[in-house]
Amino acid sequence: MKLSFKQIESFVKSPDPKARAILVYGPDQGLMKERSRIMAKTVNPDLNDPFNVITLSHDKIIADPSIFYDEANALSLMGGNRLLFIKDAGDGLNIILKDYLENPSQDTLVIIEAGDLGPRSPLRKLCESAKNAAAVPCYVDDERTLAGIIREMCTHAGYSIDQDALLALSGAIIGDRTIARNEIEKLIIYKGYKQGYKGFGGEAVREKIGFIELRDIIACCGDVRDWSMDRLVYAVGDGNIQESQMIIESLIKDQVAPIVILRSIQNHFWRLMGVHMKIATGLTQADALKTLSPPLFWKVEDQFKRQLQRWMIAPLESVLDTLNRVEGMIKQSGYDDVGLIKNAIMQISRYQPSHIR
Repeated sequence: MKLSFKQIESFVKSPDPKARAILVYGPDQGLMKERSRIMAKTVNPDLNDPFNVITLSHDKIIADPSIFYDEANALSLMGGNRLLFIKDAGDGLNIILKDYLENPSQDTLVIIEAGDLGPRSPLRKLCESAKNAAAVPCYVDDERTLAGIIREMCTHAGYSIDQDALLALSGAIIGDRTIARNEIEKLIIYKGYKQGYKGFGGEAVREKIGFIELRDIIACCGDVRDWSMDRLVYAVGDGNIQESQMIIESLIKDQVAPIVILRSIQNHFWRLMGVHMKIATGLTQADALKTLSPPLFWKVEDQFKRQLQRWMIAPLESVLDTLNRVEGMIKQSGYDDVGLIKNAIMQISRYQPSHIR
C-alpha cells in the first residue's frame, strides 16, 4: 500500500495489521531508523529480545534466501509475535519478497530498511502496490516539522523557546532526524531540566520553568550552522568553487546524504528567486526580505543581500534548471551523486551572473 503524506505519521504509530512487510526508505537515515523503531515496538517493546527480534542483512539473504524464509516463518519459542529486520536493503530483495508475500506469516512483521529508492525501484513499487505490504517514505524534515519537534522536546524538559531561537535552530538542523534530536538534547542538557519534568533518562528535577533564547542556540550549538550547510550554499552563491568542494567533502564524511546537500543549494537559490519575484510586484527589497519563511538568520543577512545584487532572475532560472536536472539524475541509479553536485557547482560558477539580466 502506498501512503499519502497525511497517512504516514498515523501509520507509523499504529501500522495496518494487513501489512506483513513494511519498507522504510528515503534519504533521511535518522528518520528511517526512528520510524522503524516506533513501528517495531508496536509488536515487541523490547527490541533486544533475542528470541523474537531477528536482524538480517540484505547481502546475507541474497546469498542464501532460505535464511529469510526460515526466519520469517518461524514460530516464537517464548510466545508472542516476532520481528524480522532487514538492513541495507536494495532492489535485489524484490523477487524474494514478492514470493514471500504470496503467503506471508501472520506472526512475523518484516521491517525492511533501505536507502533513497527512486519511483522506478522494483522493491518500492512492490511494497506500494501489494495489499499486504506498505512503503513508508522518510524524506528530509522541513523547518516547520523540526520546529514542532523542538517545541515538543523543550516542553518535555520544562522550557519555552522564543521564536528567534526556534527559527535559528530549526533552520540549522535540517538533514537527519537523529542528528537533529541529538542537537536538541545537547541544548536541553546545556540548559538543564526544570521542575515537574523528567529528563531523557527519567530523572526528576526541581527548578522553575525556563526559557531558551537565541543566545543559548549560539552558545550551545554554534557549530550547528556550519553543519547545516549555510557555509556551503553561500559559498556556491558567491561562486567560491574551492570552498564549496571542501565543504561538500566534509558533509559527505559526516554522512549527510547527497540529495540533502543538493536540496539545500536549491532552496537557497529559490529564496533568492522568491525575493526578486516579490520586488518585481512592486515591493521594496526590505519588504520582500520580510516575506521569507523562515526569516533570514541575522549572521547571513548582509551576504544574502549581496547575492541578491549578484544574481538576477535570468541566471537564477538557469541555475535552478541545472539543479533540477541533477536531482533527476540523482534519483536514478548508476550515477556518482557527489560528482554530479560538484559538476553542477562548476557550471553555476561559469554563469557570470553579474553580466546576465
